[in-house]
Amino acid sequence: MNIIDILPVARGDVPADLLIKNIKLVNVFSGEIEDTNIAIYRKRIAGIGDYTEGKEVLDLQGAYVLPGLIDAHLHIESAMVDPVEFARAVLTRGTTTVIADPHEIANVAGLKGVEYMLRYTEGIPLNIYMMLPSCVPATDLSTSGAVVDVMDMIGFVEKHPRVLGLGEVMNFPGVINGDRDLLTKIELIRHKYKKIDGHSPGLTGKPLNAYISAFIRSDHESSFLDEAKEKLARGMQVLIREGSSARNMEALLPLINEYTYPHLSFCTDDKHPGDILTEGHIDYIVRKAIKKGIDPVIAIKMATINTARHYGLRSMGAISPGYKADMVITDSLEDFYPKMVMKDARIVAKEGKLITNVVGEPYFVEEVYNSFRCPKVTVDDIKVMRKGNKIRAIKVIDGDLLTDEIIFDVTGNEIKSDVDRDMLKGVVVNRYTEEKKLGIGFITGVGLKRGAVATSVGHDAHNLFGIGTNDHDIVTALNRVIELKGGLVVVLDGRVIEELPLPIGGLMSDKKVEWVAEKIRDLKKAAKNLGAQLEDTFMTLAFVQLEVIPTLRLTDQGIVDVRDHKIVELFV
Repeated sequence: MNIIDILPVARGDVPADLLIKNIKLVNVFSGEIEDTNIAIYRKRIAGIGDYTEGKEVLDLQGAYVLPGLIDAHLHIESAMVDPVEFARAVLTRGTTTVIADPHEIANVAGLKGVEYMLRYTEGIPLNIYMMLPSCVPATDLSTSGAVVDVMDMIGFVEKHPRVLGLGEVMNFPGVINGDRDLLTKIELIRHKYKKIDGHSPGLTGKPLNAYISAFIRSDHESSFLDEAKEKLARGMQVLIREGSSARNMEALLPLINEYTYPHLSFCTDDKHPGDILTEGHIDYIVRKAIKKGIDPVIAIKMATINTARHYGLRSMGAISPGYKADMVITDSLEDFYPKMVMKDARIVAKEGKLITNVVGEPYFVEEVYNSFRCPKVTVDDIKVMRKGNKIRAIKVIDGDLLTDEIIFDVTGNEIKSDVDRDMLKGVVVNRYTEEKKLGIGFITGVGLKRGAVATSVGHDAHNLFGIGTNDHDIVTALNRVIELKGGLVVVLDGRVIEELPLPIGGLMSDKKVEWVAEKIRDLKKAAKNLGAQLEDTFMTLAFVQLEVIPTLRLTDQGIVDVRDHKIVELFV
Protein backbone atom coordinates (compact mmCIF):
# COMPACT_ATOMS: atom_id res chain seq x y z
CA MET A 1 0.00 0.00 0.00
CA ASN A 2 1.23 3.51 -0.86
CA ILE A 3 0.43 6.28 1.60
CA ILE A 4 -1.14 8.41 -1.12
CA ASP A 5 -3.76 5.70 -1.74
CA ILE A 6 -5.17 5.70 1.80
CA LEU A 7 -5.42 9.49 2.16
CA PRO A 8 -8.72 9.99 0.26
CA VAL A 9 -10.42 7.47 2.55
CA ALA A 10 -8.88 9.04 5.64
CA ARG A 11 -10.08 12.49 4.51
CA GLY A 12 -13.56 11.10 3.91
CA ASP A 13 -13.47 12.01 0.22
CA VAL A 14 -14.17 8.45 -0.95
CA PRO A 15 -16.02 5.57 0.74
CA ALA A 16 -14.05 3.13 2.87
CA ASP A 17 -13.53 -0.38 1.59
CA LEU A 18 -15.08 -1.48 4.89
CA LEU A 19 -16.99 0.68 7.33
CA ILE A 20 -17.33 -0.74 10.84
CA LYS A 21 -19.96 1.29 12.70
CA ASN A 22 -21.64 1.54 16.07
CA ILE A 23 -18.67 0.35 18.10
CA LYS A 24 -17.14 0.98 21.50
CA LEU A 25 -13.45 1.44 20.68
CA VAL A 26 -10.93 0.50 23.37
CA ASN A 27 -8.35 3.25 22.87
CA VAL A 28 -5.00 1.98 24.13
CA PHE A 29 -3.48 5.46 23.84
CA SER A 30 -5.99 7.52 25.82
CA GLY A 31 -7.38 4.69 27.93
CA GLU A 32 -10.89 5.77 26.97
CA ILE A 33 -13.81 3.86 25.48
CA GLU A 34 -15.01 5.76 22.37
CA ASP A 35 -18.40 5.47 20.69
CA THR A 36 -17.30 5.75 17.08
CA ASN A 37 -16.84 4.20 13.62
CA ILE A 38 -13.80 2.77 11.82
CA ALA A 39 -12.99 3.32 8.14
CA ILE A 40 -10.74 0.71 6.54
CA TYR A 41 -8.79 0.83 3.29
CA ARG A 42 -7.53 -2.54 2.11
CA LYS A 43 -5.77 -4.06 5.15
CA ARG A 44 -5.27 -0.80 7.03
CA ILE A 45 -7.27 1.49 9.25
CA ALA A 46 -7.78 4.79 7.43
CA GLY A 47 -9.57 6.66 10.18
CA ILE A 48 -11.58 6.72 13.38
CA GLY A 49 -14.60 8.99 13.66
CA ASP A 50 -17.86 9.96 11.98
CA TYR A 51 -17.33 8.05 8.75
CA THR A 52 -20.63 7.07 7.17
CA GLU A 53 -19.87 5.45 3.81
CA GLY A 54 -18.33 2.12 2.94
CA LYS A 55 -18.36 -0.31 0.05
CA GLU A 56 -19.11 -2.86 2.74
CA VAL A 57 -20.68 -2.03 6.09
CA LEU A 58 -20.42 -4.02 9.34
CA ASP A 59 -22.74 -2.83 12.10
CA LEU A 60 -21.49 -4.13 15.47
CA GLN A 61 -24.40 -2.65 17.45
CA GLY A 62 -22.37 -1.34 20.36
CA ALA A 63 -19.84 -4.16 20.73
CA TYR A 64 -16.35 -3.42 22.03
CA VAL A 65 -13.50 -3.39 19.51
CA LEU A 66 -9.88 -3.72 20.60
CA PRO A 67 -6.57 -4.45 18.88
CA GLY A 68 -5.59 -7.99 17.97
CA LEU A 69 -3.81 -9.65 20.89
CA ILE A 70 -0.03 -10.18 20.88
CA ASP A 71 1.91 -12.98 22.59
CA ALA A 72 5.20 -11.40 23.65
CA HIS A 73 7.15 -14.66 23.86
CA LEU A 74 6.36 -18.25 23.02
CA HIS A 75 7.66 -21.42 21.45
CA ILE A 76 5.24 -22.62 18.79
CA GLU A 77 6.79 -26.08 19.01
CA SER A 78 5.45 -26.45 22.55
CA ALA A 79 1.92 -26.64 21.14
CA MET A 80 3.12 -29.86 19.47
CA VAL A 81 1.44 -28.98 16.19
CA ASP A 82 2.99 -27.45 13.10
CA PRO A 83 2.97 -23.63 12.84
CA VAL A 84 -0.07 -23.50 10.58
CA GLU A 85 -2.15 -25.64 12.96
CA PHE A 86 -0.96 -23.41 15.78
CA ALA A 87 -2.24 -20.39 13.85
CA ARG A 88 -5.63 -22.09 13.40
CA ALA A 89 -5.88 -22.53 17.16
CA VAL A 90 -4.84 -19.09 18.41
CA LEU A 91 -6.66 -17.02 15.78
CA THR A 92 -9.98 -18.16 17.20
CA ARG A 93 -8.88 -16.76 20.58
CA GLY A 94 -8.06 -13.28 19.27
CA THR A 95 -4.29 -13.64 18.93
CA THR A 96 -3.21 -12.01 15.67
CA THR A 97 0.52 -11.55 16.34
CA VAL A 98 3.14 -13.67 18.10
CA ILE A 99 6.83 -13.19 18.89
CA ALA A 100 8.11 -16.75 18.54
CA ASP A 101 11.48 -18.07 19.61
CA PRO A 102 12.08 -21.20 17.48
CA HIS A 103 15.03 -22.43 19.50
CA GLU A 104 13.33 -25.79 20.02
CA ILE A 105 13.46 -26.69 16.33
CA ALA A 106 16.84 -24.94 16.08
CA ASN A 107 18.26 -27.29 18.71
CA VAL A 108 17.13 -30.17 16.51
CA ALA A 109 17.97 -28.89 13.03
CA GLY A 110 19.84 -25.59 13.38
CA LEU A 111 18.89 -22.59 11.28
CA LYS A 112 17.45 -24.94 8.68
CA GLY A 113 14.74 -25.61 11.26
CA VAL A 114 14.16 -21.88 11.73
CA GLU A 115 13.93 -21.43 7.96
CA TYR A 116 11.34 -24.22 7.86
CA MET A 117 9.21 -22.29 10.36
CA LEU A 118 9.54 -19.05 8.40
CA ARG A 119 8.98 -20.47 4.93
CA TYR A 120 6.08 -22.69 5.95
CA THR A 121 4.18 -19.78 7.55
CA GLU A 122 4.67 -17.27 4.75
CA GLY A 123 1.38 -15.55 3.93
CA ILE A 124 -0.83 -17.14 6.60
CA PRO A 125 -3.30 -14.86 8.47
CA LEU A 126 -1.23 -14.67 11.64
CA ASN A 127 1.69 -12.29 12.13
CA ILE A 128 4.49 -14.67 13.17
CA TYR A 129 7.67 -12.82 14.04
CA MET A 130 10.70 -14.72 15.21
CA MET A 131 13.73 -14.17 17.38
CA LEU A 132 16.97 -15.75 16.23
CA PRO A 133 17.91 -18.49 18.72
CA SER A 134 20.86 -17.35 20.81
CA CYS A 135 21.85 -20.51 22.66
CA VAL A 136 21.97 -23.62 20.49
CA PRO A 137 22.90 -25.65 22.44
CA ALA A 138 21.70 -23.88 25.57
CA THR A 139 25.01 -24.61 27.32
CA ASP A 140 27.89 -27.06 27.04
CA LEU A 141 26.20 -29.34 29.60
CA SER A 142 23.84 -30.94 27.09
CA THR A 143 24.14 -32.14 23.50
CA SER A 144 21.83 -30.78 20.82
CA GLY A 145 21.31 -31.83 17.24
CA ALA A 146 22.89 -28.65 15.94
CA VAL A 147 25.15 -25.75 16.82
CA VAL A 148 24.23 -22.22 15.78
CA ASP A 149 27.24 -19.92 15.94
CA VAL A 150 27.68 -16.29 15.03
CA MET A 151 28.88 -17.13 11.52
CA ASP A 152 25.56 -18.87 10.86
CA MET A 153 23.69 -15.74 11.96
CA ILE A 154 25.44 -13.30 9.66
CA GLY A 155 23.02 -12.39 6.90
CA PHE A 156 20.10 -14.38 8.33
CA VAL A 157 18.41 -11.28 9.77
CA GLU A 158 18.66 -9.44 6.46
CA LYS A 159 17.39 -12.45 4.55
CA HIS A 160 14.32 -12.80 6.77
CA PRO A 161 12.63 -9.50 7.71
CA ARG A 162 10.31 -11.29 10.16
CA VAL A 163 13.32 -11.91 12.42
CA LEU A 164 13.15 -9.16 15.04
CA GLY A 165 16.28 -9.87 17.06
CA LEU A 166 18.04 -12.35 19.31
CA GLY A 167 16.02 -14.93 21.23
CA GLU A 168 16.16 -15.47 24.96
CA VAL A 169 19.76 -15.52 26.14
CA MET A 170 19.50 -18.46 28.51
CA ASN A 171 23.18 -18.81 29.30
CA PHE A 172 23.16 -15.91 31.73
CA PRO A 173 26.33 -17.12 33.49
CA GLY A 174 28.04 -16.94 30.11
CA VAL A 175 26.95 -13.33 29.66
CA ILE A 176 27.95 -12.31 33.18
CA ASN A 177 31.36 -13.99 32.89
CA GLY A 178 32.06 -12.54 29.45
CA ASP A 179 31.78 -15.57 27.17
CA ARG A 180 33.20 -14.10 23.96
CA ASP A 181 31.23 -16.24 21.51
CA LEU A 182 27.94 -15.40 23.19
CA LEU A 183 28.78 -11.72 23.45
CA THR A 184 29.70 -11.69 19.76
CA LYS A 185 26.17 -12.85 18.91
CA ILE A 186 24.76 -10.08 21.09
CA GLU A 187 27.05 -7.48 19.51
CA LEU A 188 26.04 -8.60 16.02
CA ILE A 189 22.34 -8.16 16.73
CA ARG A 190 22.46 -5.03 18.88
CA HIS A 191 24.46 -3.17 16.24
CA LYS A 192 21.53 -3.83 13.91
CA TYR A 193 19.30 -2.10 16.50
CA LYS A 194 17.33 -5.29 17.03
CA LYS A 195 15.90 -6.51 20.33
CA ILE A 196 17.64 -9.01 22.59
CA ASP A 197 15.42 -11.15 24.81
CA GLY A 198 16.43 -12.34 28.23
CA HIS A 199 16.04 -15.45 30.35
CA SER A 200 17.40 -14.96 33.86
CA PRO A 201 15.45 -16.84 36.54
CA GLY A 202 16.34 -15.70 40.05
CA LEU A 203 18.98 -13.24 38.88
CA THR A 204 19.31 -10.15 41.10
CA GLY A 205 21.83 -7.58 42.29
CA LYS A 206 25.11 -6.94 40.53
CA PRO A 207 24.89 -10.08 38.36
CA LEU A 208 21.56 -8.76 37.04
CA ASN A 209 23.18 -5.40 36.33
CA ALA A 210 25.89 -7.14 34.35
CA TYR A 211 23.34 -9.14 32.40
CA ILE A 212 21.27 -6.06 31.50
CA SER A 213 24.43 -4.20 30.54
CA ALA A 214 24.69 -6.61 27.61
CA PHE A 215 21.67 -4.85 26.03
CA ILE A 216 19.27 -7.56 27.20
CA ARG A 217 15.99 -5.74 27.65
CA SER A 218 13.28 -8.28 28.51
CA ASP A 219 12.68 -11.25 30.79
CA HIS A 220 9.85 -13.78 31.10
CA GLU A 221 11.29 -15.95 33.88
CA SER A 222 10.21 -14.10 37.02
CA SER A 223 8.42 -16.41 39.43
CA PHE A 224 8.48 -14.06 42.43
CA LEU A 225 7.29 -10.50 42.87
CA ASP A 226 10.51 -9.03 44.29
CA GLU A 227 12.50 -10.52 41.41
CA ALA A 228 10.15 -8.99 38.83
CA LYS A 229 10.18 -5.62 40.62
CA GLU A 230 13.97 -5.45 40.46
CA LYS A 231 14.09 -6.39 36.80
CA LEU A 232 11.48 -3.77 35.92
CA ALA A 233 13.27 -1.15 38.01
CA ARG A 234 16.48 -1.85 36.08
CA GLY A 235 14.77 -1.20 32.75
CA MET A 236 13.56 -4.59 31.59
CA GLN A 237 10.24 -5.23 29.90
CA VAL A 238 8.81 -7.86 32.23
CA LEU A 239 6.82 -10.47 30.35
CA ILE A 240 4.25 -11.98 32.71
CA ARG A 241 3.96 -15.64 31.81
CA GLU A 242 0.91 -17.84 32.05
CA GLY A 243 1.41 -21.06 30.11
CA SER A 244 0.54 -24.70 30.63
CA SER A 245 3.27 -25.52 33.12
CA ALA A 246 4.69 -22.20 34.32
CA ARG A 247 1.89 -20.01 35.66
CA ASN A 248 3.34 -16.88 37.23
CA MET A 249 0.61 -14.29 36.69
CA GLU A 250 -1.08 -14.35 40.08
CA ALA A 251 2.25 -13.97 41.88
CA LEU A 252 3.16 -10.97 39.72
CA LEU A 253 -0.19 -9.15 39.54
CA PRO A 254 0.75 -6.81 42.45
CA LEU A 255 3.48 -5.46 40.16
CA ILE A 256 0.85 -3.76 37.98
CA ASN A 257 0.10 -0.12 38.80
CA GLU A 258 -0.28 3.20 37.00
CA TYR A 259 3.49 3.67 36.79
CA THR A 260 4.66 0.18 35.89
CA TYR A 261 2.08 -1.15 33.46
CA PRO A 262 3.69 0.27 30.26
CA HIS A 263 6.72 -1.90 31.01
CA LEU A 264 4.71 -5.11 31.34
CA SER A 265 3.49 -7.58 28.71
CA PHE A 266 1.75 -10.94 28.64
CA CYS A 267 3.19 -14.15 27.21
CA THR A 268 2.46 -17.88 27.23
CA ASP A 269 6.00 -19.24 26.64
CA ASP A 270 4.84 -22.88 26.39
CA LYS A 271 1.23 -23.95 26.04
CA HIS A 272 -0.31 -27.27 25.04
CA PRO A 273 -2.99 -27.32 22.32
CA GLY A 274 -5.69 -28.64 24.62
CA ASP A 275 -5.20 -25.70 26.95
CA ILE A 276 -5.37 -23.27 24.02
CA LEU A 277 -8.59 -24.80 22.73
CA THR A 278 -10.32 -25.02 26.12
CA GLU A 279 -9.15 -22.13 28.30
CA GLY A 280 -7.68 -19.86 25.63
CA HIS A 281 -4.42 -18.13 24.73
CA ILE A 282 -3.60 -14.47 25.49
CA ASP A 283 -7.34 -13.86 25.85
CA TYR A 284 -7.29 -16.24 28.83
CA ILE A 285 -4.56 -14.17 30.52
CA VAL A 286 -6.46 -10.92 29.89
CA ARG A 287 -9.69 -12.44 31.19
CA LYS A 288 -7.98 -13.82 34.29
CA ALA A 289 -6.21 -10.54 35.02
CA ILE A 290 -9.51 -8.63 34.80
CA LYS A 291 -11.21 -11.11 37.15
CA LYS A 292 -8.31 -10.59 39.60
CA GLY A 293 -9.02 -6.87 39.69
CA ILE A 294 -6.82 -5.40 36.95
CA ASP A 295 -8.44 -2.56 35.01
CA PRO A 296 -9.64 -4.01 31.67
CA VAL A 297 -7.99 -1.30 29.56
CA ILE A 298 -4.65 -1.81 31.31
CA ALA A 299 -4.89 -5.57 30.81
CA ILE A 300 -5.62 -5.01 27.11
CA LYS A 301 -2.66 -2.60 26.81
CA MET A 302 -0.40 -5.26 28.29
CA ALA A 303 -1.67 -7.69 25.65
CA THR A 304 -1.30 -5.27 22.73
CA ILE A 305 0.42 -1.89 22.48
CA ASN A 306 3.01 -2.51 25.22
CA THR A 307 4.40 -5.52 23.38
CA ALA A 308 4.16 -3.89 19.96
CA ARG A 309 6.14 -0.88 21.14
CA HIS A 310 8.78 -2.96 22.87
CA TYR A 311 9.47 -4.97 19.71
CA GLY A 312 9.13 -2.04 17.33
CA LEU A 313 6.00 -3.29 15.57
CA ARG A 314 4.94 0.13 14.34
CA SER A 315 1.64 -0.91 12.73
CA MET A 316 0.30 -3.24 15.41
CA GLY A 317 -1.09 -3.15 18.90
CA ALA A 318 -3.64 -0.36 18.43
CA ILE A 319 -6.68 0.70 16.44
CA SER A 320 -5.48 3.91 14.89
CA PRO A 321 -4.96 5.46 11.45
CA GLY A 322 -2.30 3.63 9.45
CA TYR A 323 -2.33 0.57 11.72
CA LYS A 324 -3.14 -2.94 10.51
CA ALA A 325 -6.81 -3.83 10.72
CA ASP A 326 -6.22 -6.65 13.22
CA MET A 327 -9.07 -6.50 15.72
CA VAL A 328 -11.01 -8.40 18.36
CA ILE A 329 -14.71 -7.84 18.93
CA THR A 330 -16.28 -8.68 22.29
CA ASP A 331 -19.60 -7.99 24.01
CA SER A 332 -18.04 -7.41 27.44
CA LEU A 333 -14.68 -6.33 28.82
CA GLU A 334 -15.41 -7.81 32.25
CA ASP A 335 -16.30 -11.23 30.81
CA PHE A 336 -13.77 -10.88 28.02
CA TYR A 337 -14.33 -13.38 25.22
CA PRO A 338 -13.41 -12.92 21.53
CA LYS A 339 -16.80 -13.00 19.78
CA MET A 340 -15.24 -12.12 16.42
CA VAL A 341 -11.64 -11.82 15.19
CA MET A 342 -10.47 -9.79 12.22
CA LYS A 343 -7.07 -10.15 10.56
CA ASP A 344 -6.06 -7.68 7.84
CA ALA A 345 -9.64 -6.36 7.70
CA ARG A 346 -11.07 -9.83 7.08
CA ILE A 347 -13.18 -11.80 9.56
CA VAL A 348 -11.25 -15.00 10.34
CA ALA A 349 -13.13 -16.34 13.36
CA LYS A 350 -16.58 -16.13 14.92
CA GLU A 351 -17.73 -17.47 18.28
CA GLY A 352 -14.51 -19.44 18.71
CA LYS A 353 -14.72 -21.06 15.26
CA LEU A 354 -12.34 -20.47 12.37
CA ILE A 355 -14.18 -19.37 9.23
CA THR A 356 -11.25 -19.07 6.83
CA ASN A 357 -8.68 -21.43 5.37
CA VAL A 358 -5.20 -21.29 6.86
CA VAL A 359 -2.77 -22.99 4.50
CA GLY A 360 1.03 -22.98 4.66
CA GLU A 361 3.66 -23.19 1.94
CA PRO A 362 4.97 -26.80 1.83
CA TYR A 363 8.66 -26.81 2.67
CA PHE A 364 10.53 -30.06 3.38
CA VAL A 365 13.76 -30.08 5.39
CA GLU A 366 15.52 -33.43 5.79
CA GLU A 367 17.04 -32.51 9.16
CA VAL A 368 13.60 -31.66 10.52
CA TYR A 369 11.90 -34.92 9.55
CA ASN A 370 14.74 -37.35 10.24
CA SER A 371 16.32 -36.33 13.53
CA PHE A 372 16.61 -39.71 15.31
CA ARG A 373 19.94 -41.48 14.86
CA CYS A 374 20.27 -43.24 18.22
CA PRO A 375 20.16 -47.05 18.60
CA LYS A 376 17.60 -48.72 20.81
CA VAL A 377 18.23 -49.04 24.54
CA THR A 378 18.47 -52.21 26.66
CA VAL A 379 17.81 -52.85 30.33
CA ASP A 380 21.55 -53.34 30.88
CA ASP A 381 22.19 -49.85 29.50
CA ILE A 382 20.24 -48.19 32.31
CA LYS A 383 21.37 -50.23 35.33
CA VAL A 384 22.70 -48.21 38.28
CA MET A 385 25.03 -49.97 40.71
CA ARG A 386 25.41 -48.53 44.19
CA LYS A 387 28.58 -46.50 44.84
CA GLY A 388 27.54 -44.91 48.12
CA ASN A 389 24.77 -44.66 50.67
CA LYS A 390 23.10 -41.45 49.49
CA ILE A 391 21.97 -40.15 46.12
CA ARG A 392 20.78 -36.75 44.99
CA ALA A 393 17.42 -36.63 43.20
CA ILE A 394 15.63 -33.96 41.21
CA LYS A 395 12.36 -32.80 42.73
CA VAL A 396 9.95 -31.43 40.11
CA ILE A 397 7.34 -28.91 41.19
CA ASP A 398 3.86 -28.93 39.70
CA GLY A 399 3.11 -25.64 37.93
CA ASP A 400 6.67 -24.32 38.14
CA LEU A 401 9.85 -24.75 36.14
CA LEU A 402 12.12 -24.60 39.17
CA THR A 403 13.37 -27.83 40.75
CA ASP A 404 14.81 -28.74 44.15
CA GLU A 405 17.52 -31.14 45.25
CA ILE A 406 16.43 -34.03 47.48
CA ILE A 407 18.81 -36.53 49.13
CA PHE A 408 17.71 -40.18 49.45
CA ASP A 409 19.34 -42.95 51.47
CA VAL A 410 19.91 -46.07 49.35
CA THR A 411 20.84 -49.69 50.02
CA GLY A 412 21.47 -52.86 48.02
CA ASN A 413 23.79 -53.53 45.10
CA GLU A 414 21.57 -52.09 42.36
CA ILE A 415 19.65 -48.82 42.71
CA LYS A 416 16.19 -49.09 41.20
CA SER A 417 13.05 -47.00 41.22
CA ASP A 418 11.42 -46.90 44.65
CA VAL A 419 7.71 -46.30 44.22
CA ASP A 420 7.01 -46.10 47.94
CA ARG A 421 9.34 -43.11 48.27
CA ASP A 422 8.46 -41.65 44.85
CA MET A 423 12.08 -42.05 43.77
CA LEU A 424 11.84 -42.87 40.06
CA LYS A 425 14.65 -43.60 37.65
CA GLY A 426 14.99 -41.10 34.80
CA VAL A 427 17.01 -41.71 31.64
CA VAL A 428 18.07 -39.20 28.99
CA VAL A 429 19.24 -40.68 25.66
CA ASN A 430 21.14 -38.57 23.14
CA ARG A 431 19.05 -39.02 20.00
CA TYR A 432 21.48 -37.34 17.61
CA THR A 433 24.35 -39.85 17.67
CA GLU A 434 24.68 -43.44 16.52
CA GLU A 435 26.66 -44.22 19.68
CA LYS A 436 24.78 -44.81 22.90
CA LYS A 437 25.10 -41.81 25.18
CA LEU A 438 22.90 -41.74 28.29
CA GLY A 439 22.44 -39.66 31.41
CA ILE A 440 20.77 -41.40 34.37
CA GLY A 441 19.35 -39.89 37.54
CA PHE A 442 16.37 -40.10 39.87
CA ILE A 443 13.30 -37.90 39.92
CA THR A 444 10.79 -37.24 42.69
CA GLY A 445 7.50 -35.37 42.61
CA VAL A 446 6.00 -37.24 39.64
CA GLY A 447 4.17 -39.89 41.66
CA LEU A 448 3.96 -42.76 39.17
CA LYS A 449 2.98 -46.03 40.88
CA ARG A 450 3.11 -48.25 37.77
CA GLY A 451 4.55 -48.22 34.28
CA ALA A 452 6.66 -45.59 32.54
CA VAL A 453 6.42 -42.61 30.22
CA ALA A 454 8.81 -41.27 27.59
CA THR A 455 9.03 -38.12 25.48
CA SER A 456 11.19 -36.59 22.77
CA VAL A 457 10.16 -33.10 23.92
CA GLY A 458 12.89 -32.10 26.37
CA HIS A 459 13.94 -28.47 26.52
CA ASP A 460 16.20 -27.35 25.06
CA ALA A 461 18.30 -30.08 23.47
CA HIS A 462 15.21 -32.28 23.05
CA ASN A 463 16.95 -35.53 23.69
CA LEU A 464 14.86 -38.59 24.50
CA PHE A 465 13.72 -38.82 28.13
CA GLY A 466 12.02 -41.66 29.97
CA ILE A 467 10.95 -42.14 33.57
CA GLY A 468 9.27 -45.07 35.23
CA THR A 469 8.73 -47.48 38.05
CA ASN A 470 10.76 -50.32 36.52
CA ASP A 471 13.56 -50.66 33.98
CA HIS A 472 11.65 -52.87 31.55
CA ASP A 473 8.84 -50.37 31.07
CA ILE A 474 11.30 -47.45 30.84
CA VAL A 475 13.20 -49.19 28.03
CA THR A 476 9.97 -50.14 26.25
CA ALA A 477 8.80 -46.51 26.33
CA LEU A 478 12.16 -45.15 25.13
CA ASN A 479 12.37 -47.57 22.24
CA ARG A 480 8.83 -46.85 21.10
CA VAL A 481 9.65 -43.16 20.80
CA ILE A 482 12.71 -44.09 18.72
CA GLU A 483 10.49 -46.18 16.43
CA LEU A 484 8.08 -43.26 16.02
CA LYS A 485 10.97 -40.85 15.26
CA GLY A 486 9.62 -38.71 18.04
CA GLY A 487 6.59 -38.66 20.27
CA LEU A 488 5.00 -39.11 23.68
CA VAL A 489 4.41 -42.62 25.02
CA VAL A 490 2.82 -44.25 28.07
CA VAL A 491 3.72 -47.89 28.85
CA LEU A 492 2.35 -50.40 31.34
CA ASP A 493 3.67 -53.94 31.82
CA GLY A 494 5.74 -53.81 28.64
CA ARG A 495 2.83 -52.63 26.47
CA VAL A 496 2.25 -49.21 24.92
CA ILE A 497 -1.16 -48.00 26.11
CA GLU A 498 -1.10 -44.45 24.70
CA GLU A 499 1.09 -42.61 22.22
CA LEU A 500 1.31 -39.43 20.16
CA PRO A 501 3.71 -39.49 17.18
CA LEU A 502 5.66 -36.24 16.68
CA PRO A 503 7.43 -36.70 13.33
CA ILE A 504 8.32 -33.03 12.79
CA GLY A 505 11.61 -32.72 14.62
CA GLY A 506 10.38 -35.02 17.37
CA LEU A 507 8.47 -31.93 18.54
CA MET A 508 5.39 -31.45 16.39
CA SER A 509 2.60 -33.54 14.96
CA ASP A 510 1.48 -33.38 11.33
CA LYS A 511 -2.17 -33.83 12.37
CA LYS A 512 -4.95 -31.34 13.11
CA VAL A 513 -4.74 -29.41 16.35
CA GLU A 514 -8.05 -30.84 17.64
CA TRP A 515 -6.79 -34.42 17.17
CA VAL A 516 -3.49 -33.64 18.88
CA ALA A 517 -5.30 -32.01 21.79
CA GLU A 518 -7.45 -35.12 22.22
CA LYS A 519 -4.40 -37.42 22.16
CA ILE A 520 -2.65 -35.28 24.76
CA ARG A 521 -5.73 -35.49 26.99
CA ASP A 522 -5.61 -39.27 26.63
CA LEU A 523 -1.89 -39.31 27.48
CA LYS A 524 -2.36 -37.12 30.55
CA LYS A 525 -5.24 -39.32 31.71
CA ALA A 526 -3.18 -42.46 31.16
CA ALA A 527 -0.31 -41.01 33.20
CA LYS A 528 -2.68 -40.09 36.03
CA ASN A 529 -4.16 -43.58 35.96
CA LEU A 530 -0.64 -44.85 36.60
CA GLY A 531 -0.43 -42.60 39.66
CA ALA A 532 1.08 -39.39 38.30
CA GLN A 533 0.35 -36.46 40.62
CA LEU A 534 1.22 -33.70 38.17
CA GLU A 535 -1.48 -31.68 36.45
CA ASP A 536 0.39 -32.06 33.15
CA THR A 537 2.99 -34.81 33.43
CA PHE A 538 4.46 -34.40 29.95
CA MET A 539 4.74 -30.62 30.10
CA THR A 540 6.53 -30.80 33.46
CA LEU A 541 8.85 -33.59 32.33
CA ALA A 542 9.68 -31.63 29.18
CA PHE A 543 11.71 -29.28 31.38
CA VAL A 544 13.70 -31.89 33.32
CA GLN A 545 16.56 -31.44 30.83
CA LEU A 546 16.55 -27.62 30.86
CA GLU A 547 19.97 -26.92 32.34
CA VAL A 548 19.52 -23.15 32.59
CA ILE A 549 16.83 -23.06 35.30
CA PRO A 550 17.78 -23.96 38.91
CA THR A 551 18.30 -26.19 40.72
CA LEU A 552 19.12 -29.65 39.32
CA ARG A 553 18.56 -31.01 35.80
CA LEU A 554 19.27 -34.22 33.93
CA THR A 555 20.85 -34.19 30.47
CA ASP A 556 22.56 -36.78 28.29
CA GLN A 557 25.79 -35.77 30.08
CA GLY A 558 24.47 -36.46 33.57
CA ILE A 559 23.05 -34.51 36.51
CA VAL A 560 23.54 -30.75 36.17
CA ASP A 561 23.80 -28.40 39.15
CA VAL A 562 22.60 -25.18 37.50
CA ARG A 563 23.80 -23.01 40.38
CA ASP A 564 27.43 -23.98 39.81
CA HIS A 565 27.01 -24.76 36.10
CA LYS A 566 28.61 -28.20 36.33
CA ILE A 567 27.93 -31.93 36.15
CA VAL A 568 27.63 -33.53 39.60
CA GLU A 569 27.70 -37.15 40.69
CA LEU A 570 24.55 -39.11 41.41
CA PHE A 571 26.05 -40.40 44.66
CA VAL A 572 26.62 -37.78 47.33
